[in-house]
Parts: sequence; structure tokens; C-alpha cells
Amino acid sequence: MQLRIRDFIETKEGLYFAVVSYNHPKDRYLAFLRYYPDEKGDRTKKGIAFKKVSSTQNSYEYLKNFPFYIYGNIQAVPKDKIKKIYFPFKGLERIYNEPKIKLEEKVIKVAEIFEEIPLNKKGVTGSLLIGMSNEYSDIDFVIYGRRNYEKAREILKENRELMLTKKEWYEAYKKRFPTEKTLSFEEFLWYEQRKYHKGKIEGTVFDVLFVRDFDEIPERESKFKRIKKIKLRAKVIDASFACDSPAIYKIKSDIASEVVSYTHTYALQAFEGETIEVCGYLEKAIEEDYYRIIVGTTREAEGEYIRVIQS
Repeated sequence: MQLRIRDFIETKEGLYFAVVSYNHPKDRYLAFLRYYPDEKGDRTKKGIAFKKVSSTQNSYEYLKNFPFYIYGNIQAVPKDKIKKIYFPFKGLERIYNEPKIKLEEKVIKVAEIFEEIPLNKKGVTGSLLIGMSNEYSDIDFVIYGRRNYEKAREILKENRELMLTKKEWYEAYKKRFPTEKTLSFEEFLWYEQRKYHKGKIEGTVFDVLFVRDFDEIPERESKFKRIKKIKLRAKVIDASFACDSPAIYKIKSDIASEVVSYTHTYALQAFEGETIEVCGYLEKAIEEDYYRIIVGTTREAEGEYIRVIQS
């Protein structure tokens, strides 16, 4: 079974992981812990309390109790530990057929904003997908396929009434930078307001998240060896998959051929033709002479960034 980013896995121990790759080892799926049982948690499902992972460090600390979910220096779910798989397009289909709470009625309204996009190319992920949302939950809305995603961004750009207020952007900023503020709020606001990947419906914020269609998925992913931390300026020559996870920016440089970011903060951060300053880690492909810079070695990406150099 081919899993994609934004899919969720429930394990036999009652842990919930978000799938983080399109390509996986034969015996497991690359995924990151998102929710775990905890009697002090503010999420509930079938009478059980859950906590949402607060940081990368928090997830690894918790998984010391379940070392079989650590795969080298990353997280992955062995196939024999899977209880259930949740697919965003199936989640939206269920909500359409039987909305159970007010938030799910809002999900339907978000789907209708993008009525030009076929229903089977849309979905919902995160807490709504796995039945663990609460009154404070946002909507993580999925669009499948790059052309459909660009259409969705155009629709948001044309409907300014869906845009967030400055106060709502500041709330998003605090979530994105819970500790070290790598970008100032004014910087963050400038980038976010030109991305057109977020909106609100009846007071609830929604993110529009990209997932590749199956025919857009590369056959394999190269393995890389980390070399050193680096700062670099370069011109973006292709940002076709800057919306993806990881976000991919092809660059013109003698040092590296691309910049990739595994943190959502730097998705759609720069566009083709712009010059960027990048602070991240230089890596070399193990099986070929190919270099990249990775930004977001942790979810928080402290001390790592992508900035547009404005003339």
C-alpha cells in the first residue's frame, strides 16, 4: 500500500503518527508522532485522553518507551504495528455523508469554496481526520495534485474576505515559533500574506495543504549524508514544488542544486526568479554527486531559515 504525506497511522499501542514521506522502506512507513495517550491530555477519543506532541524533542522523549518506532535517527511505524490507516480524502467523504459536529459542517463549507476542484481531489487531515478535534481546532484541508493546488491558491487570492486579520496571523506566528523567533512577526506576516494557503471560515482558521497525486511521486528518493551547517545566497530557478513537504527550491549555485525544507514555515517561502538567503545544513547524495541544503532538521527549525533578499 502506498501512503503519502498527510495520511495518518494509528498503532496497536494507541499512538497516532502523521506520514511524512512518499517513499518508504519495505517493512515500515516514515511517520512522525503527533498524538499519544495521556490522562492530562486535552483531546479525547472513545473516552481516552490524548496529548498533541508539542515539539520534536517531546516526541523523541516519549518514544523512548517505544524504541521500535525509532528508525536510525528518524521515526517510522513498522507495518506489523499498524492498527488503522486514515486517508484525508476518505475523511472528507465521511464528513460529507455524516457531519457530526459544528466544525465538520465548516469543513463542508471549506470544500465548497473550492468547488471547481473534484471532491476526490480534496481531503481533511490532522485531528479532524482521526476524530480528535476540539473546540479550538483549526481545519487542515488537503488538495491533491499540483494543478489543483495552484487553483485553490488562486481561489483564495480572489476571495479576500477569507483572509486572516493581523491578530489571527500573530496567533499563527506564536504557534510556528514557540521558542526562538527566527523570523520577526513583520517578516513572517510579509511571507504568509503572499502565499495564499490559509483562510478562515466562520471564525475558524483553515490551512490548505498540498499532497502529490500518485503520478507526481518520484520512483525513489536519494539518501543523503550531512556535511556541515552553511549559509548561502542563490537564485531560485524552479519553485514548482515549493508547496510540498519537503518544500523544494531548485537553485543556481556552485555549492548545491536545491534547497529543501521539512518545516511548513518555509513552504512557498520564495518564488521562481527570487534570490534567497538560506541557513541550513549542506548534504551530499550518497550514490551520486548531488548536493542540497536542508532547512528544518527539527520541526521548529531553530536557527535555520529561508529569506528572500529584497532589492
